[in-house]
Amino acid sequence: MTEQTQNITQSQPAPERPTQDQTESFQAKRHSKPLLTIGQQIAHMKAKGIAFELCSEEEAASHLRTKCQFFRVYAYRKLFPKHVGGPRDGQYVNLDFGHLKTLSNLDRMLRDVLLPMTLDVEHFAKVLLLAAAEDHGEDGYTLMLDYYESRSEEQRSYIESELDRRMKDPYVGAVVRKYRYDMPVWAFCEVVPFGMFSGLVKFCADRWEDEDLQDVHYLLKYTRSVRNATAHGACGVNGLTDADPRMRPPASLVNALTSTEVPKRLRAKWLRGTRMVQMCAMLHLYAQIVPAGEARAERERHLTSLFTAVRSSDVPVENPAVAALLFIERLTKAVGLLQ
Repeated sequence: MTEQTQNITQSQPAPERPTQDQTESFQAKRHSKPLLTIGQQIAHMKAKGIAFELCSEEEAASHLRTKCQFFRVYAYRKLFPKHVGGPRDGQYVNLDFGHLKTLSNLDRMLRDVLLPMTLDVEHFAKVLLLAAAEDHGEDGYTLMLDYYESRSEEQRSYIESELDRRMKDPYVGAVVRKYRYDMPVWAFCEVVPFGMFSGLVKFCADRWEDEDLQDVHYLLKYTRSVRNATAHGACGVNGLTDADPRMRPPASLVNALTSTEVPKRLRAKWLRGTRMVQMCAMLHLYAQIVPAGEARAERERHLTSLFTAVRSSDVPVENPAVAALLFIERLTKAVGLLQ
């Protein structure tokens, strides 16, 4: 440290410790949403106009304690309008706790079918890529050497660090160790994360000038987002109708729907939010690359069960989440997933 720097450092006053009042004020701001007991949670919902007719207060208390935490189930309230003005200003209109339970269950059913579908897409995208590599006369090793060479120094460093990290992985470590410094494309596909595999698909699509594979690459990005959200149990239906002016549905999805019975006005209405576009793009890709068989048949059964539950639920059909799910049902039929 130079003498000048030392003098500057010494001349700077030490930061003042917050006063007791400042500390208490800060704590109050930090804890503006205190933890509520089950009884307080129910009282809070009643104050917001939420009824307990479809589901009694006792049943709700048991549900909140053993099945689904308040913060999560209460999130679905945003799908209901509020009174404006009058004695019930700010309270929810015709909202029962039973509706929140139902939407939470429909959301779980949606995740339960979408997550395995994303895993199917990833698997069959790898099968598709390897078949295309064979069709183009690739030996699997030269392809990977050219892929590495096409990456930037930063990208190669990331690939190397990812492979190094996975060498001790209990599931793929043996494969990485065996092929670490001479890895063919089929081994690479099995040991790298989804995003890195998607990048390889893009490279191959450009290498072979394959427009269909190019579409697969772009749709895989949406699939990856759906997989991550569903794998982490994120709520989905409470934001299906949220519009994002920056979001545009992929051209391949729009083109596929143009010749179907899904009117343009419906496509314009529903395909404008991030969650909806991601889910619909994944369903479109699934219909394109997952062949008929046990896996596809099972997913179709689960989709049918989901939409049957939507139609028979106690949530009004005009509810945004219900309407959005019914559009997804229509889309699955349009792309050939359901009859």
